Amino acid sequence: MKTLFTLLFSIACAIGSVAQWELLTPIKNTSEFEDLVMVNDLVGYAADRPTRTILATEDGGNTWQRRQHLLGNNPLAIHMWDEERGIIVGNTGSTIRTTDGFRTVVGSSNPTYGHLNCVFFLNDTLGWVGTQSGRIYRSTNAGVSWSLMQSGQSTSNYITSIQFVDELVGYASCYGGGRVLKSVDGGQTWVSIAPVDLVFIRDLHFSDAMNGVAVGHAGHVIRTTDGGANWTFMPSNTTYNLVSLSVQGQQMVACGWWGRAIHSTNGGLTWTEQTFGQEHMSVSLTPSGFGLMGGIARIFRTTDFGATWTLFKDGTSSSTIEKISFANESIGVAGNGLRTTDGGRTWIAAPSGGLGVHINPNGSGSRGGSSGSFGRTTDMFETSIFATGPNMAIRCTWSMNETTHFAGGGHVNGGIYRTTNSGSSWVRVLDQGNTIINDLWFVNDTLGFAVGEDGNSHRTVDGGLTWQNMGGSGGHTIFFIDELYGWTKLGRTTDGGLSWTLMGGTPQSCKSIFFTSRDTGYAVSTTGQVVRSLDGGQSWAFFLAPPPFGGINDAAYVDGYIIIAGSYGDIYRSQRIGCSSTPWVPEVQVDGNTLCTPIGGVIQWYFNMVPIEGGTTDCIEAEQSGNYHVIVTDELNCTSTASAPVQVITTHVENVSNSSSMMLYPNPAQQHVSLDRKASTQATVSFIDAQGRIVLVQRVVGGNTVFDVSDLDAGLYLVRVADERGAEVLRLVKE
Repeated sequence: MKTLFTLLFSIACAIGSVAQWELLTPIKNTSEFEDLVMVNDLVGYAADRPTRTILATEDGGNTWQRRQHLLGNNPLAIHMWDEERGIIVGNTGSTIRTTDGFRTVVGSSNPTYGHLNCVFFLNDTLGWVGTQSGRIYRSTNAGVSWSLMQSGQSTSNYITSIQFVDELVGYASCYGGGRVLKSVDGGQTWVSIAPVDLVFIRDLHFSDAMNGVAVGHAGHVIRTTDGGANWTFMPSNTTYNLVSLSVQGQQMVACGWWGRAIHSTNGGLTWTEQTFGQEHMSVSLTPSGFGLMGGIARIFRTTDFGATWTLFKDGTSSSTIEKISFANESIGVAGNGLRTTDGGRTWIAAPSGGLGVHINPNGSGSRGGSSGSFGRTTDMFETSIFATGPNMAIRCTWSMNETTHFAGGGHVNGGIYRTTNSGSSWVRVLDQGNTIINDLWFVNDTLGFAVGEDGNSHRTVDGGLTWQNMGGSGGHTIFFIDELYGWTKLGRTTDGGLSWTLMGGTPQSCKSIFFTSRDTGYAVSTTGQVVRSLDGGQSWAFFLAPPPFGGINDAAYVDGYIIIAGSYGDIYRSQRIGCSSTPWVPEVQVDGNTLCTPIGGVIQWYFNMVPIEGGTTDCIEAEQSGNYHVIVTDELNCTSTASAPVQVITTHVENVSNSSSMMLYPNPAQQHVSLDRKASTQATVSFIDAQGRIVLVQRVVGGNTVFDVSDLDAGLYLVRVADERGAEVLRLVKE
């Protein structure tokens, strides 16, 4: 088994690629957020104990990055000195320290410490930890090493929280012995200061040396104003266990089991019970009133100091994903029972679980799993209809329509099976015995292909009734962009699979291959590394580094992004690598009359829908009153839509041209339009569409010119006529 150091080192080496990928499913249905700390309204960290993961957010919890995963020990408690520097403690005396937000870490494990259950630092160097065997340790070097203190507790009483108000005076809660402990010598010795009949305190907070609140078992809330000499039981309005407490001034929130939380606005004198979600395990408030509450598979959010809470993040399946399938640029499903309706940005539970899955744009689809598990859909797996599949592990499916489906798999009873009655009965159309079919692809109703990891590849020309060995290489993946051009792990065809040419450069562990045109394609390895071809697969070159935590089983290209999926239910989305079907909208920043766009690329500014001469820089000065917008073509040659118009009002008087000096007719126009000008000077005439693009430009001389507009789309156009005297704009309707 890997040691903690070896595991952390290997993880740290992979962190550099994280910027190219966004983990879309960081919170699992098995997650338990033992501790959650918000450093401020944007930056926070969460310790997911069962998955041995450290998550980080830099946008107030909207998105989470997995900074560490599959740690050697379960993380249990977090202390952050600032946004970047922190320490996490956990089982068997493990400590993990960071100076860069847990992107890289230094770890240690000392079993003599026992399970470290809580951690608190007074400053950059002085801190304390409590164990689940009643011990308290102190560090004077930021957690590099620890010294045992005299807690006075038996090993059956474990320390649940520690807080010091200065270098001498500190408090600790002790679960199991019914005690709150106090130290006045920097933690070297401790005495019990809680009532004898109090049991099971889980968390506490002291605003100064005298005033403190503690919460615990059966909804107990106790309060002291004399440094713990005397305690008062406060009515909490709940009888459920409270495990975590967060305080900002007079505002207090405690949370616990069975979806219970309590909220106080007067320093803990009175409390209101709230019920939402399931078990809650940690809570953190910021001075502005923002806060997050973590529990089992869920994170809740507040913006009013805990007066109200809303479900913010819901956990997704942690089961391994073998296949993903997209019906269009929005709707897709994953084989572990997840579904997206926004192009893979967010995923929710859906009845699509299994090994293989496929959906069509018409809504039909199917999924299969082990032991012949089979289901079909008519609505892209918004719902599922269960049926009996062939007696094998179904590793891939393909649906022709609502009634005709194919299932491929193995090893035992491997091959391809076909149903024409929605799964009521199946016919084995390809007998592979004890070998596997891993992927299916139909170009149309008659032409289809299949490959297996055992090196087999097959082709059908009669809709899957019969199959012939193609002689090409097998593997986990096959993709055709049309009836002629197709690719497998190692081979390419340009004649519909009649012959295959061996490719070089695809990963040996290639799990998915797909093309966006006959020339441009991508191959993804089991680590998530992506290579790209620009010549139809004849040669390949490195394109994207893998995400930090691999185990990828399938991938797809979706609306300008690569989506990859695999182990632990992980789904990643790449940085944008192509143009989206929905053009992006550039931002315009306004500072007085200065307009800027922060997105680089080929820039064109417009004034009243007319391109500004020389308006190709990041910033321009708006010198005339009117509406301005910008269109940007980015580094991927993707052209944005027009930005939101910015209205500028200036104080100087503008020269207004006399539009009666020229005329367009007929208007509306269909084939040709004539321009009559009073002036006979040379001019440039530009036709500009509603998105601000110049679609026709022509130099003219003289009073009358006829333009052919038959190729222009129907709609409204601006016709800009510019000569040495200035520019005039007319409007034209093209029918």
